[in-house]
Amino acid sequence: MTTFNGWTNKETWLVNLWYLDGMPDYFAETGQFETDPRELEEAVRFIAEESEALSQLPSGLLSDFINDAWSEVNWFELSESLNATLSEMSSEAA
Repeated sequence: MTTFNGWTNKETWLVNLWYLDGMPDYFAETGQFETDPRELEEAVRFIAEESEALSQLPSGLLSDFINDAWSEVNWFELSESLNATLSEMSSEAA
């Protein structure tokens, strides 16, 4: 299996690189120390759309490329990584 910097693919690595550092605090602030892949995807996409104005991108080639990239992200892998961090944070808070 081909991987990219230890992740399933480049798209998953990029989401990890750009968004996962802030996700533990994002979820822990509400007392949530575990998340599922769907919740993580919704949170990352919301932040990306708001902070990078992706929601204002007109239909066309660029938006199609971005949507294709989102579909390649391994949200299960990212969720497992995030949950490990959240578990450590929960243990430290106890």
